[in-house]
Amino acid sequence: MMKIKSLPLFCLLLAFSSAYSAPRSFNPPKDDPPVYSKNPEANALYIQGLDYLSKGKPWAGGTVENAKTALKLFRQAAQKDPKFALAYVGQAEALDGASFSVSGSTSPVKVFREQEADAIKAIKLDESLPQAHQMLAEIYCDNEYDWPNAEKELKRLIELSPNSSAAHTRYGLFLGTVGRFEEAEAQLNLAKTMAPNSPAPYQTMMQVLYWQHKDDAAVEQGVKAVSLDKGLSSHFFLGFVYIHQGQLQKGVEEMKLAAAGGDAGSLAALAYAYAMAGDKVEMQKAMDRFNQHPAHDHVYYGLAQVYVALGDKDRAMNLIEKDYAQRSSRLKRAKFDATLDPLRQDPRFKQLMHKMHFDQ
Repeated sequence: MMKIKSLPLFCLLLAFSSAYSAPRSFNPPKDDPPVYSKNPEANALYIQGLDYLSKGKPWAGGTVENAKTALKLFRQAAQKDPKFALAYVGQAEALDGASFSVSGSTSPVKVFREQEADAIKAIKLDESLPQAHQMLAEIYCDNEYDWPNAEKELKRLIELSPNSSAAHTRYGLFLGTVGRFEEAEAQLNLAKTMAPNSPAPYQTMMQVLYWQHKDDAAVEQGVKAVSLDKGLSSHFFLGFVYIHQGQLQKGVEEMKLAAAGGDAGSLAALAYAYAMAGDKVEMQKAMDRFNQHPAHDHVYYGLAQVYVALGDKDRAMNLIEKDYAQRSSRLKRAKFDATLDPLRQDPRFKQLMHKMHFDQ
């Protein structure tokens, strides 16, 4: 998976705009529609955009086509009302859905600058808009590897929404990414108390514990996440934990569930699982499916993991460096991802960690 989004901004839109319920069609609502813009045309376009955005997250069963339609609607809303801050946030979030590693998507490296510009525009129009700070933090963390500015935006997000489980979960993920594990776990435990039935804090805690090689505890968190929401991303991360733990068949089964979504990243993960399990026949089948996928060149990181499992470190490093050139969101996990442990003493890997500012 390329753009695994544990905290999509649409969830924040729901949290910060509780009066809004996403319509399922474009028939006139019985009640008066919520007002986001004083321009009625802009407002109507924005509401339609939210509906398409809710069905435009491929990592949650949506489609790229819906994300692209949402993007058009948000752009039209901004044209009708150039001071409509939420319309710019909507554009940035729709670009996320349009750049996930499925058929018809755009490479993330081609859109993250546009997302950044949209978020900055929104903040200039309304500095108190939590969603805009959330998006800007994601760009700094996921694509620019600018850890100080990412933390600055996340702290501002929490100032604006101190009781948001999603905000604390996102901050916990950031803290884990840079190795501040104790702080990360504290944020995630707080997020759980705020939203005990949300899978996101458990899924993120699973990742943070996995990065510390605390596999038993990570599995416990992952199983809980799956029980709350059988989303593909929970199976994806749980599969890696099982493999590192040595439960290879369980890892394969989780990756098969994740790959049911049809994205290139999960197909690469399935090939990795078979490689680790020593099943060369099934690994080749997964690789054939991956190589035929229209978005296979969006996920060099996932392919690098396969070659690490096969013992081909040079090819793995070449792919990891390609992923850096694409400013991959997945690459931010490289500092602690156990699948890359065999590469850590390679001078090229150490140089990559330096370029990503992990040693600052």
